Amino acid sequence: MTGTSVLKRLALITAVLFAVLLTVLSLPARPAGADDDDESAGAKFSAEAAATFNKRCTACHTFGKGVKVGPDLKDVTKRRDRPWLHKFIRGSSSVIASGDSVATKLFAEFRQQRMPDWVDLSEKQVDDILDYLAMSGPDIKPADERNAELATAADVDHGRKLFLGETALKYGSEACITCHAVEGAGLRNGSLGPNLTDAYERYQDLALTAFLRKPCFRWQRGSADHYLTAKESFAIKAFLRDRSVHHGAGSNTGSHTPVSAQVIPGNQKRGNQ
Repeated sequence: MTGTSVLKRLALITAVLFAVLLTVLSLPARPAGADDDDESAGAKFSAEAAATFNKRCTACHTFGKGVKVGPDLKDVTKRRDRPWLHKFIRGSSSVIASGDSVATKLFAEFRQQRMPDWVDLSEKQVDDILDYLAMSGPDIKPADERNAELATAADVDHGRKLFLGETALKYGSEACITCHAVEGAGLRNGSLGPNLTDAYERYQDLALTAFLRKPCFRWQRGSADHYLTAKESFAIKAFLRDRSVHHGAGSNTGSHTPVSAQVIPGNQKRGNQ
């Protein structure tokens, strides 16, 4: 192989790896605890509150990671009482102008960077944001970001039923088996998309999490925001890991192309249908 062909091959592999990394790093946001799955356990909070916090607050504040432009908001509901927080969030300029000792101290400490007056937020919206912070909402990971290694046998079985269409997906999306094949499904296997038997082994947890957050095709029922619930996504990922593990145990002779030389299954076609 000549030096030129080697360089071309390396350039191609680098380009594909970049595409894979871009897909993973652009993992679409899913507010944790806000998934509207009826069986969902754990903390519950307003999805709107999480979205508002991410859109309006994170440019200047962190949650548990120290000072940014403004103060760290972790435990802010313990440091300040709610009536004061309501007044400050909806009208920091008037609170500072009133000579409030806490507000004027913060104003001086943070180089007279005044927080915007969020007058468009209702009392309830402010309360929902404060509830979100009080339960450490920013630290709570969505259910689908759990590693599939932590799945129980019940999770795997639930994922199998969802994949095969034995249990309907909440938002009416087509079952995975409509387009994909997987070991053990027999004649029900689809052929439009790639076989996903060893998808988990090839792409691992984070890449599959990103993949499962986006509809496979534009004709897929539901929307980008209502495709799979977090619990459904985790269960399907757990099932794919189970299939991958069983497949690997039964076939130790084959070799797999590394992820750096591949594209996530079906990703090359997403958004073009």
